[in-house]
Amino acid sequence: MGIFTRKKKQGATTEFKLLNSIKLPFIPFGDNITKSDVVMICIDRVASQCAKLKARYIKQDQNGVETEKTGDLSFILRNKPNEVMTPYQFLYKTVTLLLRNDNAFIYPKYNMRTLKIEALYPLNPIVVEPIVDSGNNYYLKFYFEDGTNYVLPYENVIHLKRFYGKNDIFGGSSSTGDHDALLKTVRINDSLLQGVESAMLSSFQIKGILKLNGLLNKEDKEKQIGEFNKAIGTAVSKKSSVIPMDLKSEYKPLSVDPKMIDQPTLDFVQSKILDYYGVSSAIFASKYTEEEYNSFYESTIEPIAIQLSDAFSLCLLTDNELKRGEEIRFFSERLQYASWNTKVGAIEKLMGLGIMSLNESRNLLGLEPVEGGNKRLQSLNYVDASKANKYQVGESDTSQTEPKEEPKIDESKD
Repeated sequence: MGIFTRKKKQGATTEFKLLNSIKLPFIPFGDNITKSDVVMICIDRVASQCAKLKARYIKQDQNGVETEKTGDLSFILRNKPNEVMTPYQFLYKTVTLLLRNDNAFIYPKYNMRTLKIEALYPLNPIVVEPIVDSGNNYYLKFYFEDGTNYVLPYENVIHLKRFYGKNDIFGGSSSTGDHDALLKTVRINDSLLQGVESAMLSSFQIKGILKLNGLLNKEDKEKQIGEFNKAIGTAVSKKSSVIPMDLKSEYKPLSVDPKMIDQPTLDFVQSKILDYYGVSSAIFASKYTEEEYNSFYESTIEPIAIQLSDAFSLCLLTDNELKRGEEIRFFSERLQYASWNTKVGAIEKLMGLGIMSLNESRNLLGLEPVEGGNKRLQSLNYVDASKANKYQVGESDTSQTEPKEEPKIDESKD
């Protein structure tokens, strides 16, 4: 392992070395797998759903009450990650890079004077080198297509990983990721599609031979062919199945039997690509039921949402802020994809428990908020658990005063 020497910078070390556990730099394979339309559709299905997640900077107090914090970070997460992306576009690109490269890197930009965060940028490097200095501090060296390269402290980069297991730093493997297995399936799928295309083209090839009886020169042959084509055109225009021919020519049909790939084989190969990205055939075709979407959410979307929350919190918040109960969480409104009956049933339960307000219920049904709709209603059918036994046996609440006796009536005065 070589030694990287650099110009000395203030607050930076001058000694670097490659990590021993990483033999080769990370090289994304996006240019290869994205040649498949099936791969691109799978990535879009996952990224488009993850982009609907809502990032919120929240704080939880000692009583478990959560409130959303305000400030620069909250504004960036909610409204404007950077000057060229909306929150949806930001998450879409981040998840797309993660699925293409098994890794996604986000650079938080800070104002050098005020040290306040200004923007978040998804990075798309062509090569990434992990580096550690003599003080056991970790860095990432990014190489970009324009020839520039930068070294950033690892703790200052939001790093998302997929297929994390083989390598200590990166998702996938250190140099090629884990796309080799996928590429095999993609190549097979491409070969099958080419076979279908070849079979279709063969159906347009020569279907017969026009035999000209006798020895003819080139001009006479071309004349005979012209007359035969004219006869075919006349028959077609007149919707006739009979083509007149003289004794000088004879048509012999050729048997062409193109072999098409059967549908089960095509479906099997494509399903292996779908399984690689956690996308079912129903999600792939955008024809899913409520249960199918919930399964897709729990198996594919929710793990990414959890990783986003953890990675953003660790990078953008200090240890003290984390200890105070602050975190960045990515919320998902899963019930937006539920059926009408499921939504109504959820509203009845949640409103009865005082969990949802009237406007939150209207929002779930796609209705506009109303004035005074932020109040939370609760059913009187629920009691304090600590007092349930007393209510069951008919005992009065100890907090209530004893009932007064009714005054006696003196009947002697009547």
